[in-house]
Amino acid sequence: MRTLWLVSLLVLVACAPTVQNTETAPIISGATSQTLPFGEYTTYVETLGQGSPVVLVHGIGGGSSTFQYRKNAAALADAGYRVYALDLLGFGRSSRPEIRYTQDLLVGQLVSFLETLPESAAVVANGLSAAYAVRIAVERPDLINKLVLITPTGYGRLSRPQNEERIAAFEQFRGFLGGVLNTFLLEPGTQRLFLLDAYAGSDSLTPEVLESYDDNLRVENARWVIFSFVSGNLDQSVRAFWPKVRQPTLILWGDEATNTPIGDAQDFLEARPETTLLPVRGTKLLPNEDRPGVFNRVVVRFLGASVP
Repeated sequence: MRTLWLVSLLVLVACAPTVQNTETAPIISGATSQTLPFGEYTTYVETLGQGSPVVLVHGIGGGSSTFQYRKNAAALADAGYRVYALDLLGFGRSSRPEIRYTQDLLVGQLVSFLETLPESAAVVANGLSAAYAVRIAVERPDLINKLVLITPTGYGRLSRPQNEERIAAFEQFRGFLGGVLNTFLLEPGTQRLFLLDAYAGSDSLTPEVLESYDDNLRVENARWVIFSFVSGNLDQSVRAFWPKVRQPTLILWGDEATNTPIGDAQDFLEARPETTLLPVRGTKLLPNEDRPGVFNRVVVRFLGASVP
């Protein structure tokens, strides 16, 4: 019986389909798209509007991409900003190499992109990417002038030390275990379960949302950044960085988040009491998608405020 179960799993792994990402039309309405070099890889970027730069960085959840900001980018552009939404390596339409992804790799990608801009930018980032933005704000303050952090991590959550244990954990996914996990993640029921941790509820899981995440998870080599995340190789502690941030910062947090509950904001506020925290009612990890009107108004107001 156990042998039959293992054979069944192997068949599922072998049959799990992958697709080539050949889409060319921009995801964000009205945007133009381009790919920029980053070492041997490429970064996919969508751009719209004119004015001071605002950079939108999606979260690290499996299937994430610039799609996350489709309801926000135009509002920021209309307010007089040059908006850039990029895909991190392993996500969306950026390169997806078959490698162990690390915090340093993704931080390096963001720094490389920010260095191409004509002036320092306001950065809007979600979850673990928000932790990367905090690190860059301290290490390269010349690149970032304001921060908008959406349910940031990095104090108690997703802050494991980067060491040999992380590498060993990743290596476990090179083979049968990784194939089983990937097959599990491609199941529609599994995707809905994880998305309900991020979105406000079932009504938020429109066909458009479900299709975007499913398509991105099925692109060839999509699994490796997920394995890197699960094994802790993308974790980024902000404990040493956050108290040193000098840029004005707005934090938005869904008041119904359970995966990263709003109580986690206390660490951020205690270390920097001058930080503005806005709980967003009826949302979880993606208030920018579930309540875009509120999110857009608050962020435009914050970006337009003068720096003391």
